[in-house]
Amino acid sequence: MDRPTTSFLACRDCWVLHPIPGLLIDYTDEAREDAFAAFHEFRVHHATHNTTHLQRQRCETFADRPLWDPLVTIGFQVTDGERDYIVQAARESIDEPRVYRFLPGTIGFTSSEVIVDDHDVRRALDRAFFPHALRPTTLDRFISILHDVVSHIPPDELEIAFDAAEDPSVSIARMPNGSYDELLARSAEIFDSWEWPRVTRFLSENRGEDGLLALRVRRHAHALSA
Repeated sequence: MDRPTTSFLACRDCWVLHPIPGLLIDYTDEAREDAFAAFHEFRVHHATHNTTHLQRQRCETFADRPLWDPLVTIGFQVTDGERDYIVQAARESIDEPRVYRFLPGTIGFTSSEVIVDDHDVRRALDRAFFPHALRPTTLDRFISILHDVVSHIPPDELEIAFDAAEDPSVSIARMPNGSYDELLARSAEIFDSWEWPRVTRFLSENRGEDGLLALRVRRHAHALSA
């Protein structure tokens, strides 16, 4: 997808805007030339219109599909210093450039939810016992405990480590120590003594933000009228 841009030239008559090319250090010569040519064409086309400069205001972004998808529609917030606007960037096909449109308003978040990838946890924990096998009922009980522990974690109290590359509305966080301790204590009640050392090793190795117990904080965005 296109590289993030923070400055835009906006036409208030047509309600469209265009990224202002910066230094473009990481661009190839051809990509750099294309970016400046597209911006020049936009500027010439709207030369007699009411234009202004807008600046990307906050990091909040929403998307309707993974960011690597060339047809992803992206939304974010910009400002002219006095009024806020919502930008929506989309394209009809991969052969067409992305079109940026804007309207007065702000991006709000109605709620956040904390989730964990229980499918990968289930599969990896089962694999940790190879060539032995965990009882399916034991795995089911562990996943149920994991869901219950996660469901009581307030999203606003999590320390975000990074945002998910495929979805800007999802952030990744480490499981809090208190929640991890609760998961450990409750898990001790369902595993046999011979299983417990492998379980504790698995939980310890996966408790970080890059492990299978990493929490995914999904924010639900919506537009607010100006």
